[in-house]
Amino acid sequence: MKKFLLVLVAVASVFAIEEASAQIKVGEGQISIALESNNSYYTPDKTLENVGLIKAYDRVRGDFGSNDYLKVDYSLGRFSAGIQLDGYLPGLYGYDFYTYQQRDSKLTAFLSKYVQWEDTNWGVRLGDIYDQFGNGLIFRSYEDRALAFNNSLACARAYYNFNNMVNVKVLAGLPRLYDVRSKNVIWGADLSLSISEMAGWYDGLASVEASYVGRHMGKNDAIFAIETPFVLNMVSGRANFEYAGVSFRGEYAAKLNEDLHNPMLPAAKGNVVSIDLGYNYKRFSASATFRRQENMLTNIELRPSGIGGGNVMNYLPLLTRQHTYSLANLNPYRGSIVHTGGEIGGQIDLYYSLRNPKARGKYWNFHANFSMFNTIDHRAKIMDMEMDREGRNVWIDFNFDVERQWNKQVKTTFLYSFQRWDEEINHFDAPTAHYCRSHIFVGDVTYKINKKHSLRFEAQYLASNDYEGDWVAATIEYNLAPKFSFYVSDMWNCEKMQDGQYGNYYLNLDTYEYEHHLLHYYQVGASFTHNSLRAQLSYGRNRAGYVCSGGVCRFQPAYTGVNLTLTLSF
Repeated sequence: MKKFLLVLVAVASVFAIEEASAQIKVGEGQISIALESNNSYYTPDKTLENVGLIKAYDRVRGDFGSNDYLKVDYSLGRFSAGIQLDGYLPGLYGYDFYTYQQRDSKLTAFLSKYVQWEDTNWGVRLGDIYDQFGNGLIFRSYEDRALAFNNSLACARAYYNFNNMVNVKVLAGLPRLYDVRSKNVIWGADLSLSISEMAGWYDGLASVEASYVGRHMGKNDAIFAIETPFVLNMVSGRANFEYAGVSFRGEYAAKLNEDLHNPMLPAAKGNVVSIDLGYNYKRFSASATFRRQENMLTNIELRPSGIGGGNVMNYLPLLTRQHTYSLANLNPYRGSIVHTGGEIGGQIDLYYSLRNPKARGKYWNFHANFSMFNTIDHRAKIMDMEMDREGRNVWIDFNFDVERQWNKQVKTTFLYSFQRWDEEINHFDAPTAHYCRSHIFVGDVTYKINKKHSLRFEAQYLASNDYEGDWVAATIEYNLAPKFSFYVSDMWNCEKMQDGQYGNYYLNLDTYEYEHHLLHYYQVGASFTHNSLRAQLSYGRNRAGYVCSGGVCRFQPAYTGVNLTLTLSF
């Protein structure tokens, strides 16, 4: 508790700093600073402990966790430099960084840095970079703090742009693996040719692109010994077209030689086809995404399964709607590629806005989405097994929402989602393989009392005869613009399943039988915003489940506690 009190003291310091700073000038240059701190104090919860969702012996690092990020950048004309310090003091529970970090210390820090020069048509950067080729299917280095994910490349990168017609980029370096630098080298080159610029056609866009990425795996791998150095070669080709509201983006990527995933299993080649289509006309828009992938999960190092999402050098996000309402996101699709090596599917989005030019304060927004994924007919070399579910459907989500602005004071939103998933593929460790289905209904009402005060009420219901049964959820939020916001919420598993094999599974460690429990997951919180400072404080019980960001998910264990988040930039 003392550590958490220290964090509260830090809040007062942040207020003082923010009041005194808006911009820092250093000679002709400028310094910008960004600070983010995510803290949790875990409190005892006998209910979760009795169910078996919280195990005291798992918390070897105490009842306090803190993920912190400090970024400082300096710019002077075309020159820029910066550092970023990540601190895990110790790391929050549920993050892959905390689970798979390579040091035994409770307190862990990682320093990133860079220097960069960008001229009119060329640039050079030394140090840590974030970049991607195309859609990231063969290479993407990025940071996502919601997942505590960072695979930045410590490297040299250079690019050259010739009259916006030809763009060339080359890079080489060592990727970050949680709190250490991997010794496996990654290098690559990217080429983009603008056909429209070359032809002097400025009414649309047409371009072709190509990329190559190599990864060298040395003899002394961190976990498994490799007899000879291993080099993986990957390529991708892309085509882009836009004209009169129509857009097309296609990419094909492949591993030119077989990639190692586990020395106990055969190596496997991989390939992926990705197509994005779009159309816009006045207030109507439509988009469709299709992807077929096979054995394209590419690791930084050769490690056993379970090393987490941080041991990856490419980007294969889930192409499903990222729901913001809690019950619609209760059981997100997490990809059949992890267990079967491949999948095929995609999603379709439709938008339409109905507005009356004579009544600006009134409008309708309509949105419909459909996503579906199947396994593919192939031998899953990653798992060294013939798939017995070739072409089996593993995920469907059909949903639509309607937003209505009735007048200057009242706005409503209604959402419906039907979800069906293969429980064995989606969870893999499910006690019994079967399809689960759920119908989710959401009503959201915002009432603007005056220019500063507003009230929002959200009600949700999930109806299901499978898996965890019915759920209800509700949130009340009061906003005092522009500084304060307060909320209270609860999510309750309200129906006890009659059939034990399809229950809300919690393993009883005494009987080794699965039990079904009805639990409340309550939250109360407040936030404060002032200029570039935002502070959020909450307390409650958090359900065990998956947190998704940008189509990538991580598992979050259940816990009860106090959470404090601070963000500040100047």
